[in-house]
Amino acid sequence: MLGVVVVTFSLSQITFTKLMGVGIVVALIVDVTIVRLALVPATMKLLGRANWWAPRVPRRRRGRRTSDPSMN
Repeated sequence: MLGVVVVTFSLSQITFTKLMGVGIVVALIVDVTIVRLALVPATMKLLGRANWWAPRVPRRRRGRRTSDPSMN
């Protein structure tokens, strides 16, 4: 759906709308290449185990659950 909107914006005859479409394409390319391929993995590597930190309440609830159906 986003692709249809971006293509429609980019092919518009109105200059401002066309610029918005091109801007969205550029923002998506930057997001995919820089943020998701470089920054997120680097940050996860730097944070190590702290990357998977969870607050106390969800940790306790997670501990009570089991994958064994006979225990429920």
